[in-house]
Amino acid sequence: MDGMSAKKTVFIISATNRLDIIDSILLRPGRLDQSIYIPLPNEASRLSIFKACVRKSPVSKDVDLNALAKYTKGFSGADITKICQRACKYAIRENIEKILESYYYRHNVKSFSLGGVSACTRDR
Repeated sequence: MDGMSAKKTVFIISATNRLDIIDSILLRPGRLDQSIYIPLPNEASRLSIFKACVRKSPVSKDVDLNALAKYTKGFSGADITKICQRACKYAIRENIEKILESYYYRHNVKSFSLGGVSACTRDR
């Protein structure tokens, strides 16, 4: 790069998942010493990513991580992480709704409303 002398050691490390939008000037010979391409994970790697993402979360016995790894061909590690995070949020929401419904049924509460919108899912 312009202005860099041989006496200074400078390392620039960058990463992108959109190589197609990098300015071609940066990719000309002499600009960067190395470009390392890391492909999308294979099925075994996707399974490892799923396992790492859910290792601290309770997972139902009917969740088949092998099947998930098989069906997510073409997904990146970030995509798989997002899937796991969303699944966790949906599970938490579903559990909260079950707890609230159980509470309403036990205490014979027909509906609990705030501003005309019922908080009970059976009233929706």
